[in-house]
Amino acid sequence: MVRKLIIVLFLFSVAVLSYDSLPYFHFSVYRPLSMFSMFAASFLLLFTGYRFKMGDYFLLAFAMYSIGHSLVVSIGYEDLGSSFKHVITLLFGLSMYRTSVYIAQQTKEDPALIGWIAKSLMVAFVPPLAAGFLQLLDSLFVHSGFSGAFTGLFSEKVYKGRIQMLSGEPSWAAIHMLSGGLLMLFLFKQGYRRQLPLLIGTAVLTVLSFSAYAYSVLLTALLIYVLITNKNRGKMLLVLAVCVLVIVVGVPYLLETFHVSGYFTDRFQFNFNHLIKTDNSLFVRVYFPAIGFIEFAHHPIFGVGGGYYYKEFADLLLKHFSDGLKFEEVSDLVFNRPEMATSRNLLSKVFAEEGLVGAMLIFGFMASILKSAEGNPYAKFAFALCVSLVMNFDSYSFVNFWLLVGFIRGGFFDGLSALQETGIDTQSMKGMKHVA
Repeated sequence: MVRKLIIVLFLFSVAVLSYDSLPYFHFSVYRPLSMFSMFAASFLLLFTGYRFKMGDYFLLAFAMYSIGHSLVVSIGYEDLGSSFKHVITLLFGLSMYRTSVYIAQQTKEDPALIGWIAKSLMVAFVPPLAAGFLQLLDSLFVHSGFSGAFTGLFSEKVYKGRIQMLSGEPSWAAIHMLSGGLLMLFLFKQGYRRQLPLLIGTAVLTVLSFSAYAYSVLLTALLIYVLITNKNRGKMLLVLAVCVLVIVVGVPYLLETFHVSGYFTDRFQFNFNHLIKTDNSLFVRVYFPAIGFIEFAHHPIFGVGGGYYYKEFADLLLKHFSDGLKFEEVSDLVFNRPEMATSRNLLSKVFAEEGLVGAMLIFGFMASILKSAEGNPYAKFAFALCVSLVMNFDSYSFVNFWLLVGFIRGGFFDGLSALQETGIDTQSMKGMKHVA
């Protein structure tokens, strides 16, 4: 009974994966429903025989060090609240990882569970993709903003002319499309043919979202994949080159052809010096992580403590990057709400807050995850995608990251051998191979 309840909670988490900013929940800017059911499932795991694997002890050691260090420094900072919030997000991250590993292991014992995951993925993406295509129609042809009324039911902030699906921000929508697209591709290759229309729709929206973040993550993931794999390296380099060509040549052509305009289109003129002075989002994504590494240089061994990136943020920005004060978001964080400042990059966050001690533990954990992915191209690309996704995300409650990392550890992407047990006949598989 406990096992069934854990599976139901996990399937619900997958089904609401892309609904990350419902206006009815105000506990944080990033508020995916998925993490609550994942946390509940992780609690139920206490009543099963689930145990962490050897490589997971790096993660456990990191969590214990980070929590203990944060609580200790909170005394000196006289700010227990920031430490508490940090501890909560870290515990949520651990719970999502544990649950994802467990479910991945269960798919080996019960391959039919993969089919239920495929169904949940459709629930997660059919309505958001429908919203995305409405936004695309509105952006390219109608230009009335009509799609915002529907999007506003799911997100407090609606970006006119952007493809944000039902997410709180276009970049979060890109995260879901990239991570969800990988799962769709894998499931399609497993024989779940209904994933194909979903995969095609996701690919189209990813390209036509004109999201510099999405393109950057994809190119970075492909580059990392090329570096960590020995098989098909030449083919992947060709894919990488084609993607670069599409972004550098194809995207500007589409923008001009469809007369798409907006702050985000200026990024495809590839004038970095101009953009860093005029684009608030780019300034934040470049210099906020840089501040984190400056903090690390000041506190190289132990860092400033989990949850306390903000402590030196305002002073360092004024000293090194004061040009950013012309942006309302930046000046507001410096003068009015410095405690809300975050590094916007998980790597920067780890170095700034945890120092070399914490960074070595995290790198040890990720190295063990890469070892688990050895010999499996899907798992390796999932690893590369995880590493690149965090370039603009610094919360330990990052559902997509832990879902993919847990699936790698649990062997979810090794499930091709179980096809016959799922009831997929040999003839269907031959057809699938021909399509592939």
